[in-house]
Amino acid sequence: MADNLAPKVQWFLTDEGMGVLERAGLAGLYLSLTAAEKWAAQGDSQAQELQRILSWELSDQSVKLWWAGEDLPALAKLVEWAWQIKEGVYYLPGLHRDLDTREHHFLRIPTHSGIVATFLQYTGQLRPALEDQTSILVPLDVSDPTKTLSIRYRPIKQGQTVRQIRVLKEIDPLTRQGDYREISLAGWIHPGSAPRYDTDAAWTATTEKALLLLFAPIACFYMKLPKTKAKKRMRENWAFVVPEITSLNDILSRYGEMQVSLQNRFDDIQVQGLEDAGFRFAVAYAGRALQRKFSVTEINVVAMGVTDYYSAMPTVTTKIRKKILRLNPTDISINRYRILMKIMSNVFEPRKLKEEERTDDNSEITPTHWIRQPTARGRIAENLVNNLPWYRELAWPPAWQVDEVEDQRKRLKDNISTERLWFSNLQKRDWRALMDLVKEQAMWDSLEEQAFFAIYHQTLRNVLTREVEGLSRGGARDLRERWENRVEKIRRDLMRAKTLDSNRKTIVEFLAGGGGSKELTEKKEAIWGFLNHPYDWKKARDLALLALVTFTDKRLAKSEGKEEGKAHE
Repeated sequence: MADNLAPKVQWFLTDEGMGVLERAGLAGLYLSLTAAEKWAAQGDSQAQELQRILSWELSDQSVKLWWAGEDLPALAKLVEWAWQIKEGVYYLPGLHRDLDTREHHFLRIPTHSGIVATFLQYTGQLRPALEDQTSILVPLDVSDPTKTLSIRYRPIKQGQTVRQIRVLKEIDPLTRQGDYREISLAGWIHPGSAPRYDTDAAWTATTEKALLLLFAPIACFYMKLPKTKAKKRMRENWAFVVPEITSLNDILSRYGEMQVSLQNRFDDIQVQGLEDAGFRFAVAYAGRALQRKFSVTEINVVAMGVTDYYSAMPTVTTKIRKKILRLNPTDISINRYRILMKIMSNVFEPRKLKEEERTDDNSEITPTHWIRQPTARGRIAENLVNNLPWYRELAWPPAWQVDEVEDQRKRLKDNISTERLWFSNLQKRDWRALMDLVKEQAMWDSLEEQAFFAIYHQTLRNVLTREVEGLSRGGARDLRERWENRVEKIRRDLMRAKTLDSNRKTIVEFLAGGGGSKELTEKKEAIWGFLNHPYDWKKARDLALLALVTFTDKRLAKSEGKEEGKAHE
């Protein structure tokens, strides 16, 4: 067909007006067509039917389409192929390229839920009718059926057709005597950017761009963000991630493996912030080897969620854009994040079953595991994005996690500040992983940083020794209680040090109170360099807090054991 007809439509990555989502749309179309070629060769009837109606030519920079007859029937077949629904869950051949993903709908749920919560979550022309949320148990290990995880999602109602056909009807016919006409569409194209005022215009462009944008969600990846409070309760947030696409062949060579290794894993889609999501994508895109230069210049991460300030506007979409991050990863930052992921990856934790969950009647619906995320990873990823030391402001919760910590604080019904609870979470959950990061030479910019951390750690040990000696003078408190009170005072003093002078005074007094050491004497120039630096003085405070949160000692463990022993007597 291509030999007999002129191209009906063609796109190039470098065309005027091709923004991030337009290039993603071209990549999504490219992925869908290459998948059609693959499945047609294997005998898939739907893919073969598409080849009979539509012809195409693909290159690294462009896509050309041919068809005979009217526009709508041919393009409808293309959209129906690219956007399929199996068992109530989206099946996107361009993205779900392996047979296992095609046949097991639970492997497609992360992508399905992400698309519904971002691009297609509106009440307008594109959103399909959804059923109520449902839960299914998915296996974590094929060899061990007893290990399961509960996943909640909203399936598409049975009998629903592809809603993207409605948009095709608006842009049909695609051409009029070879000229693309200009059309105006609703806000679904740029998800979450709802008009705030009556004067805001809808998206306007030529019909060829509108067609292209129907495929944009296929080239994006989806991550689940921490919950935040909106409209008086905790609500879910999602992000979609898309790179600046400069090579269609490069996308094809990477996306299949990424789908299996990243998007199909229920633990890997859970992130602690936009920076965490962007780096997760970057590491997966870079692949196993980093010998060659990272080929993506920019990664775009868009957060979608519910906010209070739109609650009185019923015409506004369900979710709006909450933040956009443009990440320009370097080889050094990607390598450091790889180390971070190795040490602070999400893990499947066994659930402590309640007594009523242990009965045989509930054994089929009760998951045995849940996903635990390290507390500190979001803050560290944020620092890597901003080219700051990885330990910068580690004792303060980042913006994306504040609401969850506050919600935890309220549930505890304890008179404790949010910052203190965050610090306690770091001590209980992440201290060992943070120490493993400390031992990684690649995470440090200088030997002086490591020296300062080691000196502060040693001073803490000296202070603990003095507390042990103080026990001999009597008192009602045991060593552990005395130490917890001491640590809390040190933490408060450090976090209240908001200026160079107050920070220097706090740290110098603490080091002097620890009695000094050989290391302190040998490295005093490095110490003073940190404390007196005109704009980098916060490094000393942050290193001191890192040392405090990671400090442990066998004497504290013994004290705890003695107390437990007394309780049992």
